Formats: sequence, C-alpha cells, structure tokens
Amino acid sequence: MLLLAAALVALDQLSKAWVVATLPRDGTEIPLALGFGITHTRNGGAAFGMLQDLELKVGGLTIDGTVLLGLLSAVVSVGIGVYLWRNAKRLPALLRVTLALVLAGAAGNMLDRLRLGYVVDFVHFKVGSFAFPVFNVADACVVIGAILLFIGSLGGEPRGDTRQDVKRAPAPREHRLDELPEVPPLGAGKQQGDASNSNT
Repeated sequence: MLLLAAALVALDQLSKAWVVATLPRDGTEIPLALGFGITHTRNGGAAFGMLQDLELKVGGLTIDGTVLLGLLSAVVSVGIGVYLWRNAKRLPALLRVTLALVLAGAAGNMLDRLRLGYVVDFVHFKVGSFAFPVFNVADACVVIGAILLFIGSLGGEPRGDTRQDVKRAPAPREHRLDELPEVPPLGAGKQQGDASNSNT
C-alpha cells in the first residue's frame, strides 16, 4: 500500500507541475465533461480553501497557517506511513487502501505547503449556478479515503472466526428415571418418628 500512496503522490505532483507550466494562474479554464474543468489557482489554506487565515502565535513567533498545516500534514503522513509499514499484513484490504489514500493526500499537499508556501489547485466542478471549490488530486484522495473509511465502519465485521473463541457450556448429564432414588410418600418420615417414640 505504500507503493500505491507513492504513485498517487507522484500523480498529484506531476499534475500540479503540468498545470503550473501550462495555464496562467486565475485565468483560462479548460472545460472537460460532466461539469468538470481545469483552472490554475493557489490555496494557502486547508482542503478546498478552508482555514486560509489561520495563524498560531508561540511566544514571539508567529507560525503562518500554511506552514502549520504543512507540519500537521507531515505528522499525519509519518504516522500513517509507520502504521501501514508495521501492520499492513494484519489489516483488511479496504482499510489498507483507505489509509494509503489519506497518506497520499496528506503528503501531496504537505510537499506544496513546505516547498512553495501554498497548494496548487486545478480541478473545478461547476453545474449551473453551483460551483464546488477548486481542488487537486491530493484533496480527492483524502475525501475518497474518508468516504471509504465511513463505508467500512458501517459494514465492518469482526476479524477471524469468533466461534472458536466462545466457550460452550458442558452438556447436562442425562439420567434415566429408573436410576433415580425412590422418593418416600408424604408423611412417611413423620409416621416412622412417631412409631419409634411410642416404642421407647
């Protein structure tokens, strides 16, 4: 799955490089199909342009939102990468693909933020008056990964055969009626006690 993540990061970076070299920023849009188009924009915030004005002040140092998000993406990328490396064989296939997608998305945008100070976005979806925020391959990887994670959580099944883990109670012993001791009639014990008292 790490190879899948690396391939998606390469696709993200190559597509951004092509857009930067081919299209002027905030200018010409290349229409595609089904409402999609390609346009060159820059994003200083998180996915889909959110948190663009984020700043963190630590003492006398002000960390700009782009650098902060880049560092956060780096931490997420390293964490997911190490987790996949150690546990890939034990994870279900859907979860491995999901984590690879999230890893690729975090790493792709991290490279832009730490290298350029912004993220290159270029995929635009517009139908009628509705226009979705411009995004890129890395954003799409994160969103698809989140959707797969949600689907997996709905249809999750316990791993392994849980029937082996259940301890069955021993079967009750079967008794034949003729093997059971004979029950004395009611009052028999009292009559025998009275008889013994009268003999004394």
